Amino acid sequence: MVVSRKIEALPGPGVQVDCPCVVDLVDAHRQSGRPRFAEIRAAYENSQGKILEEYYAPHFPAAVLLVAAKEKAEVNGGAERIVLKMRLYYDARKSTTDVDDVFRLARRVERKYSVLLRGETQDILVRGIYTTAAVLLSVLDAMVCSERKRKRERVRAAAASARKEIRQIEQNARDAALDRALIRYLGGLAAGFVLAIVVVITLKAEIGPQLTTCLVAGAIGAILSVMTRTTNRQRVRVGLGQGRFVIFLSGSFRLIIGAIFGAATFVLVSVGLLPIAVPPAAEKMNLFFAGLAFLAGFSERWAQDAIVRTLPGAADRNAVEPARGKDG
Repeated sequence: MVVSRKIEALPGPGVQVDCPCVVDLVDAHRQSGRPRFAEIRAAYENSQGKILEEYYAPHFPAAVLLVAAKEKAEVNGGAERIVLKMRLYYDARKSTTDVDDVFRLARRVERKYSVLLRGETQDILVRGIYTTAAVLLSVLDAMVCSERKRKRERVRAAAASARKEIRQIEQNARDAALDRALIRYLGGLAAGFVLAIVVVITLKAEIGPQLTTCLVAGAIGAILSVMTRTTNRQRVRVGLGQGRFVIFLSGSFRLIIGAIFGAATFVLVSVGLLPIAVPPAAEKMNLFFAGLAFLAGFSERWAQDAIVRTLPGAADRNAVEPARGKDG
């Protein structure tokens, strides 16, 4: 959240500033001749990170910075990485509620997707938010000395435009985060396929050739289902709030679930719990069960509905009550 506070006087000459903040930079920039601005800026970069871009409002205390900050990564043993961050300060007394809302939205989007995104994608996100914030600050600065009515209308229009821009940036960031999550999901799917093949080869002698075929066909159906949705530009349901490892496991589980559904369908049809006619010929029977297992792996919903129908009392619950006449 963006807040304002009273700007204290800078320390006198010769006093070392160890960890200045954006307010100190603003104050130093507004001083006549800026005698200590370079020193304060260097101290800020030493403690907070290199300033890549910066904007200081000429007519009221405000600034927005684009900083390349160092932070420890959650993976790779906590190694340091460079992350772009926006640093913002402005005097809220010179602002409006519309501008405050836009800046809060900008900070929320930046913080959320700085966790979900990495590398160049995250850089583009923060640079876009920085540019939007700098433009909005410049409009607010230009309107400081304007008439109240004209200022309110102009700032409201600028805030609406900035809000729309940040919403678009947020949507682009969400799409990028979903793409990253999908890559992890597909990686888990591939790992699950390798694991399934190893298990099938290991247990082939114990479970028999038909059940083995159904396990493999169900797994292939699950893979093709994900591939079809991906190539048709349909979103695979992946939760962005889940961790990387959970998303990876979800991909593995999708394949395992497909294989199990394929095997379960074979068992239920073989024992007569699913009322599906089985072809008498042996060669057709193998293809029949392979196709049935493939369908079960391809469509989880169809497999679940088919299994639910085998439960006791399912036929009674699914029965349609006959329509009654006016006298009934």
